[in-house]
Amino acid sequence: MLPSKRGADDLTSSSTDSLLIPGFWSELSDEVASKLSRSVVSISLCHGENVLFAFSGIAIECQSNFTKFVTSATLVRALNIEVCHEGYGAIGTVVEYDLDHVIAVIKVTSALDVYCVPLSYAEEVMPGRKVVAVGRDISGKLMATSGTLTASDRSEDCGHLMFSTCKLSEVMQGGALFEFDGNFVGMNLFSNMERPIFLQRDIIFDRLNHLQTSMEKIIFPVMVKSIRHRKRLTGVEPSSNPEEQFGDEYPTGVWGEFMEEISSNISDVVVALASFHGESKFFACTGFFIDYGGRPIILTSASLFRDPDGANEIVSGLRIKVLLPNNARTVGKLEHYSLHYNIALVSVKKYKVHCPVKLESKLIHYDKMVVAVGRCFQSGLLWAASGKYIRNRKVKSNLDCRYLWYTTCKTTKAVIGGPLVDSDGTFMGINYYDTEIGTPFLFFFKFRKILDNLKTK
Repeated sequence: MLPSKRGADDLTSSSTDSLLIPGFWSELSDEVASKLSRSVVSISLCHGENVLFAFSGIAIECQSNFTKFVTSATLVRALNIEVCHEGYGAIGTVVEYDLDHVIAVIKVTSALDVYCVPLSYAEEVMPGRKVVAVGRDISGKLMATSGTLTASDRSEDCGHLMFSTCKLSEVMQGGALFEFDGNFVGMNLFSNMERPIFLQRDIIFDRLNHLQTSMEKIIFPVMVKSIRHRKRLTGVEPSSNPEEQFGDEYPTGVWGEFMEEISSNISDVVVALASFHGESKFFACTGFFIDYGGRPIILTSASLFRDPDGANEIVSGLRIKVLLPNNARTVGKLEHYSLHYNIALVSVKKYKVHCPVKLESKLIHYDKMVVAVGRCFQSGLLWAASGKYIRNRKVKSNLDCRYLWYTTCKTTKAVIGGPLVDSDGTFMGINYYDTEIGTPFLFFFKFRKILDNLKTK
């Protein structure tokens, strides 16, 4: 049974702490055994009094007024998170996460007696090394299993992908992997595999350095105020979030390649959307108004609602906010979606659209310039990047869609759900995002039938 839920500063003690570990533990020195035991906690996702999931977490930072842990990003959807360590329980919150690398940072506003694993670049770990996987179950009891490191036996896998032979239970996901001398190796993932994958220490260190820290969140408003002050003195417009920027801001750069009427029409139909779980932003992307059976509706990406764990389902209970072309913000409603083709239709009330995009068959000139367009939810700025079609149809993609094509447009995730247009302003498709090949998109003439099918659902 979990400790009683109280405020993050109000810890409760339990006398049930013990070890659920086999005999190999005696091979460890007392110092190493203490490090391993104190480095891991139990982290559970709760809805009211019901425990939905329980994993492990690894201590990475401890100050006088808070402690931080890294764990699996499955918890980013949590309503309540409980952290349990050696009989003490506290309420935690997700402060940072990276869905691409399946990691999240949990913070409790108390200083726990934990061993914080060193996060820095380390010597490469080699296959064959003997390791210990540690975690805690939902009652706070320590669990451990031993094994060896193994590399991928498939040449197409990326070089840093490594496995262990440790037999993990589900609650050990998010727990730590150590060598027998106490060297921290990484974080265990995906317990339901014959050879569990682990995220190497170097990758965790690299990704956490890229996540926005609490101090940066405090400094950011001060920086904005300073930039706005400089703007008043110099007339220089402050830029938006660098992670959202790509290509040229409207109406500069590539926008000048269009006739003024065309660029204005594009600006008038492109919106930004964000979904929220409570007050926390879940996902943000672009969308644009199309003519859907005689009425305007926003076509966007189903990533706005998709379960981040890869399941073929949406996350329920999300609120949608839409930033309109006139910079007004309004509520959106999900009308239809297709997770297979990663598209969704969102409606808004009382907004007049003069020229919604008509999904008509057009002649495709594969040698023409194309432009990927996106609008940033935070700033409202409209961006565009030009490129060419990639004609090689044999490129591989993680997106399960045989109608997917690519362009050479250099974009960011802000382009997801935005339109792809040619140099004449003709709308050619909807954009997605990929860092490997180029900007993927779905041709309009391919999914008109998809939208027709959505009308019947």
